[in-house]
Amino acid sequence: MTLHEVIADLHALQARTQAYERKYGVTSQDFLALYRQGLLSDEGFEQSTEYVLWASAYEMQIDRQAEFEARSRSFITELRQRSDAPAVRLRPNPQLMQT
Repeated sequence: MTLHEVIADLHALQARTQAYERKYGVTSQDFLALYRQGLLSDEGFEQSTEYVLWASAYEMQIDRQAEFEARSRSFITELRQRSDAPAVRLRPNPQLMQT
């Protein structure tokens, strides 16, 4: 998966989970904790399906966020290694130019 795809997926997943958060008024983190513990009352097929979709979207968001953070740290390390200066000169990541 390219860096561009990771970022695009992350933003799309954030939009999806934020819609659920606005609907239910709880954070995705709190929802997922209840979901994993089996503490949510599923009020029929539609509610149960929505819970599965929310949990799945949030778990993928967590994965994409971790991937983005790892790639970000790697890029910053690369920038620091290329410079003798104590300050990092941030520039566009070349991986994003390849898309």
